[in-house]
Amino acid sequence: LGENSLAFHSDLEKYLSVHPGITLAFQPGTFQMKMGRTALASLYRRADVFFCNKEEAQRILEIEESDIKKLLAALRELGPRIVVITDGTKGAYAYDGNEMLFMRAYPDPKPPLERTGAGDAFSSTFTVALALGMDVREALRWGPINSMSVVQHIGARAGLLTRPELEKLLVAAPADYVPRVL
Repeated sequence: LGENSLAFHSDLEKYLSVHPGITLAFQPGTFQMKMGRTALASLYRRADVFFCNKEEAQRILEIEESDIKKLLAALRELGPRIVVITDGTKGAYAYDGNEMLFMRAYPDPKPPLERTGAGDAFSSTFTVALALGMDVREALRWGPINSMSVVQHIGARAGLLTRPELEKLLVAAPADYVPRVL
C-alpha cells in the first residue's frame, strides 16, 4: 500500500473490529513502516501472525538490538499472537508466546538466481500452513521450501510451488530439517 494509505488502514482496523473472526496476517511494507508502529498499533494488536525481516524488526522497534530473542519478544509485545522474523539465508525465527523457534533455510539445489520474493514466498507459505490447521513448527518447515524454490527463478512469483510439489520436498528434506528451540 502507498504512503497515502493511512485512512485505508483506519477503515481496515474498523472492519476487523466488527468482524473478530477474521484471521489477520500482517507483513508491513515500506510505507507502513514509515507510518510507525503507533499509527498502526491496532493492526499490530489484531495480527494473528506478523512477519518482517531482522532489519525491519529493528526499524519498526527503533532499536539497534541484534539479539533475535529480544527482537521477537519486543515485537510480540506490540500484540501479534505469532511473530516471525526472517534472516535471509541464515533462516527464520518464530515466537508464539510459549516457545521461540529457529528454522534453517531449506537446502538450495543450486546457487540462487535472484532473491526477490523469497520473504514473501516464505510468509505466504507459512500463513497457508497455519490456515490448513498446522502448528507453528510445521509452518516453519513449509515456508523455507517455497523461498528456496522462488530464488531459483527470476521474479517474485516464478517458482512458487503447488502443495503437492511442496509436500514432496518435505518428504525429501534432510532428517535435521526441523525447527529447534532457541
